[in-house]
Amino acid sequence: MAKSRVGFIGLGSMGKPMVKRLLTHGWDVVSCAHTRRQALEELQPLGLIEAPSPQAVAAQTDVVITMVRDTQESHTVILGAQGVLQGTPRLTTLIIMSTIDPTFCHRVAAHASRQGVAVLDAAVSGLPVRAAQGTLALMVGGETVVLEQCRPLLETFGQICACGTVGMGMVAKLANNAVALGTVALLLEARALARAYGMPEGQVMEIFKQASANSFVVQHWEAIWEPLRELGLKDLRMGLEVAQHRGVRMPLIEAALQHDWRSSS
Repeated sequence: MAKSRVGFIGLGSMGKPMVKRLLTHGWDVVSCAHTRRQALEELQPLGLIEAPSPQAVAAQTDVVITMVRDTQESHTVILGAQGVLQGTPRLTTLIIMSTIDPTFCHRVAAHASRQGVAVLDAAVSGLPVRAAQGTLALMVGGETVVLEQCRPLLETFGQICACGTVGMGMVAKLANNAVALGTVALLLEARALARAYGMPEGQVMEIFKQASANSFVVQHWEAIWEPLRELGLKDLRMGLEVAQHRGVRMPLIEAALQHDWRSSS
C-alpha cells in the first residue's frame, strides 16, 4: 500500500499516539471529534485534517481505522446515521481496532461487503508508551490479501499477528486479556496479603520482578493499573460472554469479576 490518505476515529489514550506515528511517518490522516476535541487540536499542528463526522472521514480516505471504546460506540461510528459506512464513494478498507465483540465484526464485514469495502479487525495489545514507540502487538483477522495490502500501514504501529478470518483478531485479543486480567486479579490478592503482614506493596512488586511471579503485568503495573480499573472489567465481561456463546466455561474469569476493582490497588 502506498502512503494514501488514512482516516482514524478515536483519539484516546491509544489512538492519539498511534495517529501521531502516522503523521510523523509520512501518512496523511483525517479524523473527527468523537468525545473530546483536545487530542484533535493537539495533533492538527502535525498535519491532522479535521472532518465533521465519521461519514465525512470515509468520504475523504481510502482506509479508515476505528479505535473507540466499545461495541456500542463502534456501532455508532461505523453503522450510525453519520457512520463510516453511510455512503463511501472512496473508502476501500475498514480496520476495526477497538476491543469489541467478534460477532459485531462479522456483521460489519457483511454490511461492508455489499458496498465493496473490505474489513479487518486488528485488536492491539500494549500501552500508550508502546503505541508511541510503534511496538504494539496487532492481532489481525481478515482476508490475507487485504492484510498484505494494509501491512505497511499496520506495521507503523507494531508487530502483526495474523489470526485468521474476520473476528479472529478480537477472539485472540479477548483470550489475551483473559490471561492478563486474570493475572491482575491474582496480583490484587497477593498485594493485599503482603500489605496485611506489613510488607509495602512496592517492595513485593520489586520481588515479583525477580521471581517466578514475574510477568508483563508485574513489569508494567504502575502504567496499566489505573486504565484497567474501568476498561478491564468491560473486557472481562465481554470475554466471558463470548466464551458462553460457544459453551466454554471460564471459572477463573468469573472469579476475577467478583473483585472490587474500583476500590483495590
